[in-house]
Amino acid sequence: MLVGFVIVIPLFAAYIIYFMKSKERAVARGLEKLYPELGDLVEPDDQFSPFDFECRKYIIEVKCRSKVWDPWFIEEIKYNTNINIAESLKKDFIFLTEVKNVAYLYNISRMTRNDYDFKWSNKLLPNSTEFNKTAMIEKPVGYLPIRDAQILIL
Repeated sequence: MLVGFVIVIPLFAAYIIYFMKSKERAVARGLEKLYPELGDLVEPDDQFSPFDFECRKYIIEVKCRSKVWDPWFIEEIKYNTNINIAESLKKDFIFLTEVKNVAYLYNISRMTRNDYDFKWSNKLLPNSTEFNKTAMIEKPVGYLPIRDAQILIL
């Protein structure tokens, strides 16, 4: 009986990951329509990649949310990892949050080059995005006010 349980959990997790990724894919298709010069936004081969899509000029992290927050925030580990990857690929790192077909786009690489003040501080957040892990820990985050976003209607 335990064998069946072990098989069901990974399948359920795969289904959840696929469903969640479908929203991000819809955002990518919207960006491709708005900006055909980007070319195809391609998902990385690594399912655990720290970003969701890339093209010739950008790596892009997409967050789909149900509610607008001002400011948005970016975890420092996400910032550092993607800035380093973007620099190594000679691309810019885009952080995009979408709510109800409105996208709040931040070119994090450009903001960094322009010495943007992310107002880094610690925020109490879930330790993990896994559904069964609810422990909270302090994580360093930077803040992204809506006034500093490029707002797109997808």
